[in-house]
Amino acid sequence: MSEEKVGLLRRIEERLPHLEKGDDAGHARWKAYHLHKALNAVEDDHPTAHLHLDQFDREDWEAAEEEYPELKADTPPSPEEIRSRFATFAGGMI
Repeated sequence: MSEEKVGLLRRIEERLPHLEKGDDAGHARWKAYHLHKALNAVEDDHPTAHLHLDQFDREDWEAAEEEYPELKADTPPSPEEIRSRFATFAGGMI
């Protein structure tokens, strides 16, 4: 596995506990959406995966929600579903 992919998987792994604990309950949908999209992009599009992880880390949620109004209509997977998919994808590689 490439170093770039390992780095992305580590970034995702570091953020999963925050999502699972519900640290930012008001913005959990936003975070779940971007973590899910980052995981989707790990295999083929590293820059996009990094972009979604950067969006996950954003502090200005109100501005972000105005910037991406289409996210209000999307239903992201649950933290448990993301964790399960991550575990399947990473499979002990990191």
